[in-house]
Amino acid sequence: MTALWDKIVLVLNQTLQVYQALLQLSSQKKGILTVANSQELEQLTKQEEMLVIQAGKLEKIRLTIIQELAAGLGLPASQLILSTLAKHADGPTAVKLIEINKTFSEVTRELAKLNKLNSMLIKQSLDYVSYNINILSQNKADPTYAPQGQNSPGKPGRTILDTKA
Repeated sequence: MTALWDKIVLVLNQTLQVYQALLQLSSQKKGILTVANSQELEQLTKQEEMLVIQAGKLEKIRLTIIQELAAGLGLPASQLILSTLAKHADGPTAVKLIEINKTFSEVTRELAKLNKLNSMLIKQSLDYVSYNINILSQNKADPTYAPQGQNSPGKPGRTILDTKA
């Protein structure tokens, strides 16, 4: 059973490192979004994707260990959250689990704040791009009616998009 406790602490620490790396990338993303550097944003997004995949793999491992611990403790796996695990662990392991829980809370709180801010920055950028596209693609409105005896000008205005199909 001691090996399982060591494994869960190891996996949780690795997961925490992934979340801290995501936090750091989210912080970098905020700076990239403010200067609108699309190439750096793309590279950063790829790094985030890799970290999310890594977090998913660690989560599968964590769930397997939790199921084994739950069977050993005689508890349902769904009830084994970090605070419950700490109550059933020995002294040093309990301290580690409590510290991990505290750090996870801090990191996820900061990550949520940055993600909210980054979402707002992305929305502003999209609004700005959309506004510029609308400005550039407006056609000059010709009068609907021409003076009597004259034809209305028939040439279309210029557009950015090729609408011919």
